Amino acid sequence: MNSVMTCLPPNDGHPGVEIAWAADCREAFNQGVRLAQTWLDNARSGWLWAVMIAERDLLPCPIERRAFEVGFLSRIHQRISTKNQRETPTRPISHQL
Repeated sequence: MNSVMTCLPPNDGHPGVEIAWAADCREAFNQGVRLAQTWLDNARSGWLWAVMIAERDLLPCPIERRAFEVGFLSRIHQRISTKNQRETPTRPISHQL
């Protein structure tokens, strides 16, 4: 199977993640990461779930919507994990979806 990699860089002291997709979902993934970061940077304005769903539903196909969700939630996870664990590895983790 040919796969296309997306990469969430390390952030907030939490390791990054590499994810292999069956299709090119890099833009949708990156869009999710950017939106999550915007939400985090703007004093968490609005409901997290509403922000994610409103943007996700604009994407045309299911795999892009999934990539968006994974990017969005992975960035939020980095922030939450940092608050819970001060000592975290910086080596990227790999996943295949």
